[in-house]
Amino acid sequence: MSHAEVTHLVNDVMLHPDFRLADLKKFDAQQENWKADTADGYIDIEVPSGSKHIPSRTFSIPGLHYRKITTMIKEAYESPLALKFHYTPFKLYRRCPANGSEAKKDERVYSEMYNTDALVDEHDKVQRAPTNDLNCKREKVVAALMFWSDATHLMLFGTAKMWPIYLHFGELSKYIRAQPNSGATTHLAYIPPFPDSLQDQIGAFHEKWGTQKKEIITHCRRELMQAVWRLLLDDNFLHAYTYGVVICCADGVERRVYPRILTYSADYPEKILLATIRDQGLCPCPRCLVSKSKTDKVGLVADMKTRVERARKYLTHAVNEAREAIYTLGIPIGGVTVERLLKPTSSVPTKNAFIERLGPNFNLSQMLVVNFMHEFELGVWKTLFTHLIRILYAAAPGGRLVAELDER
Repeated sequence: MSHAEVTHLVNDVMLHPDFRLADLKKFDAQQENWKADTADGYIDIEVPSGSKHIPSRTFSIPGLHYRKITTMIKEAYESPLALKFHYTPFKLYRRCPANGSEAKKDERVYSEMYNTDALVDEHDKVQRAPTNDLNCKREKVVAALMFWSDATHLMLFGTAKMWPIYLHFGELSKYIRAQPNSGATTHLAYIPPFPDSLQDQIGAFHEKWGTQKKEIITHCRRELMQAVWRLLLDDNFLHAYTYGVVICCADGVERRVYPRILTYSADYPEKILLATIRDQGLCPCPRCLVSKSKTDKVGLVADMKTRVERARKYLTHAVNEAREAIYTLGIPIGGVTVERLLKPTSSVPTKNAFIERLGPNFNLSQMLVVNFMHEFELGVWKTLFTHLIRILYAAAPGGRLVAELDER
């Protein structure tokens, strides 16, 4: 803990009028850490039996830590950081100077979330959104929720890992969100790992575990991700999503806040879990239905047109029909019946929590934005840069050109 943090702890916390030293009696750090490490609850997933004569069974997965989204929104809007929120989004332009015969013109600038069409449009929609108070005259604003998750290994040697979900608010400038000590990044939940002991239980329960183990485990991991989000998108969130929640903000003004999920940033393995599609299937993109055989045409005019015209949509009817075959008739998860329904679009027999809770009009594909770090910095650019370094090593002996590149 730094000197500044210790000073803040004493002056702003321990000396605060509302802080009671009596609450620290019998304080034990080991015990408090144990409480923090203890799971908040269990996640239930439904597993098919593999036989039409045996009903499906619910298995509980321990280790879930989470907070309610509505609670985190309320805390954020009441915190001093909310004084820097942009409650009203706007379009930003720059005036380009005249160039010879060309007259001055305005150029659209996209810099922050509150400069985007997505947030401007949502802000306009919530002005006509219903409330549970007919006499409410409060200002209506959008809580622009930006989620991010990434499974992380905690050690170079060993298997310890964490799978956190983070929450950002788009009303806050990215330059503030990026500051390590700004407090703008909040922990929403920690997705529990799929325990090995549960595999043993499912293996003893499923009729065809020996031949379908891989498909069953993959299906259970998909069900786990969606079960976590089904829990996070609880009834309190849905009520706020529909009618808004009244919050007295840090500036002393009461506003009716409508949460909206604008972005979810994740790497490809997590995106396919969120979008409920197959890993590198016939249509591997979580946002559109471009076939794998045409991925080499990325960036071409025809490719851009296909992305717009063939945007991915969740197939509710096909998924329900496939689940009926799996859970009621005992059809294998990778059986012919299921493949016929879902394989052409790389869909999977898992109900999507976002569609199920927020409605069929929720745009799942637009929520899954490009992950710049994983998809470019650690993907395309890293591969290209590695190749260029190899060329320099091959072009001159002893790595002379690489040393020159480092010097530059």
